[in-house]
Amino acid sequence: MALIREFIEDYRGKISHFQHLAEVCAYQCESALKRQGLRVLVTSRAKRLDSLASKVEDRAQEKNYQSIEEIYDDIVDLAGVRIALFFPQDQREVDQFIRSNFKVDSVKDFPEALGHPGAYPKQFLGYVGRHYRLYLKPDSLPPEERHLAEHVIEVQVGTVLMHAWAEVEHDLVYKSTGAFLSQDEYAILDELNGLMYEGEMALERLQTAAKRRINAEQQPFSNHYELSSYLNDQKRRALPGPECRFSVGRTDVLFQFLKTIGLNSVPALRPILQACSFSPEEEPLAQQIVDHLLVGDADLYREWDQARITVGAFDPFGTLYETVSCFSEDGGLGAFMRSWIAVEQVLGETLYKVLKGEPSDLVLDACAAENLRRAKQLRNQILFSCEPPSPEELERGEEFLRGFMDFLRQELAEPSLRRHQVR
Repeated sequence: MALIREFIEDYRGKISHFQHLAEVCAYQCESALKRQGLRVLVTSRAKRLDSLASKVEDRAQEKNYQSIEEIYDDIVDLAGVRIALFFPQDQREVDQFIRSNFKVDSVKDFPEALGHPGAYPKQFLGYVGRHYRLYLKPDSLPPEERHLAEHVIEVQVGTVLMHAWAEVEHDLVYKSTGAFLSQDEYAILDELNGLMYEGEMALERLQTAAKRRINAEQQPFSNHYELSSYLNDQKRRALPGPECRFSVGRTDVLFQFLKTIGLNSVPALRPILQACSFSPEEEPLAQQIVDHLLVGDADLYREWDQARITVGAFDPFGTLYETVSCFSEDGGLGAFMRSWIAVEQVLGETLYKVLKGEPSDLVLDACAAENLRRAKQLRNQILFSCEPPSPEELERGEEFLRGFMDFLRQELAEPSLRRHQVR
């Protein structure tokens, strides 16, 4: 008991650290998932002292702890995040997001056998959800907070209904300090669990009905959640397997962009999607849609720029950069973008064939091709990222693009399409 008291006092001094760890993880989850157009509720917490003390006392009988460090190693939910889904079918997209953006240590699916002696023989499965033990990725954190990537976090994913039922059951059964509940109490909890399953079935039907309406709709999407629902449905049809690493990407800015240029509907998007690839190796679907539109009309760069600024001005998860024009003269953004657009206007679709290594009339040596790919990465970061490239990167990229344009002008004047030697 003395060791447990010592551990609890040590944790009391560190609880703010674990709270911050959970908040950072929750922020990364909520910002990305909502920007992708998934309806979720995300909460976070550090383990409460009373709950932790009870858990450690129970486990100490089996674990026979010898030090505080052993207890910390054994308790993995000191920092916890809960992702509650509006619609059960979105579990696949959330799973894909988690596996792509965190270092996942283990995954545990529920229900599990409770194993309580004398417990009521359940008619329903109980809690259904998926729990992850994971770590933040160091490159997702500012330098001063990269130590957070050393600590495990438990992330629980389930529907809003199942999480609500689990809270009731957990407090009554697991946290009960007295004897087991009566058979009547177990029976009522089981009945409530059945209602949750019925509720989840209703949510699935509601999501299916909404998709059916959206797919048949001739009118514009009402919001980026509807746009996301449509794009995710197309992705699921193209990639029906349970595991998929292909992302739809941000739909909030895409919705604003399509709305501005009058392409914010299923009929308008269908021909564009036919030109997109659903391969996991490809860029997110939203980005492919934007690329397809921009390469055909350079004037749309300004419309995209305005869309991202409009969304960034009110986005609670946005950064200061997302309210700055891609064509700002600060840091070399404008000069680089003008050079990139000039190259894109000259080459059109040929540019993207070269970048993908597909056969084309333009032949580049390996060094030039790599520099062109780096320039495309800078362009993507400017248009789609939360932070801009460094001024030094933009200066090098713009210098290459100017030299590349000189080569293209020469080729247009003497169309021999010689191998490009610009470094």
